[in-house]
Amino acid sequence: MLHETIEFKEWQSIFWKPKSYDNNQVCYSSIEPEDNKILLVNQGTLLVQISNQQGEKISTEILVKGDIINVEALLESPPTWEIPDFIQYQVTALGSVEVYEIEKEFLLSHLYVDPRKYHRLFEKIIVQLVNISFSNVISNKKSQTKIAWALYRIAVKVGQTNQKDTNLISLPRFVTQAFLSQISNTGKARTNEVIKEFYQIGIIVQRENKTIDSDKLIAYIKQDVLLDYSLDNLANK
Repeated sequence: MLHETIEFKEWQSIFWKPKSYDNNQVCYSSIEPEDNKILLVNQGTLLVQISNQQGEKISTEILVKGDIINVEALLESPPTWEIPDFIQYQVTALGSVEVYEIEKEFLLSHLYVDPRKYHRLFEKIIVQLVNISFSNVISNKKSQTKIAWALYRIAVKVGQTNQKDTNLISLPRFVTQAFLSQISNTGKARTNEVIKEFYQIGIIVQRENKTIDSDKLIAYIKQDVLLDYSLDNLANK
């Protein structure tokens, strides 16, 4: 990881430092950006939240160890690109969290000298942005598709694999029906209907313990989502 390199360990006390947050504490807000610092998750789980039309905070993304909280701060000239008011966001701790505050100029100087050392950082950022983009692509699709993709994202980020059957993944307690509704941008009533449907076809194995069958979930997503972007379908459009 980025903070495990020799260079970062040598300069820890000067250019970067750990900062702890408690449950439900706001770790970052785009309304008050820290353009001179890069915030990297070292431990714990965080939620990216935006305000809906009613002014309520809803969760739209999960961040875990290795994720950068304020990706936009990596831009060299932040003043030329501002986040519109309607997509301002905040990042909130879900339990105990530790975040590294890294001086931006220090980070960029190391990236310029030898970017190969930080390929894992780049991969993390790319995957993070691809997931967000793909979520936007399927945002107008049917509820089953959106919820299936949300379950997949949650499972990859914070799911716990069963030791006896690695195909089974348990989701943490905070993944409630309301949370899944927010992440998938689906109504609560409709989310409940889809959960029942997924239980009937075996994608959700245990509703109480929130256990899913990863193979069936991935197969469903491939069939229902990726089929739209196959070469044959694109050629016919």
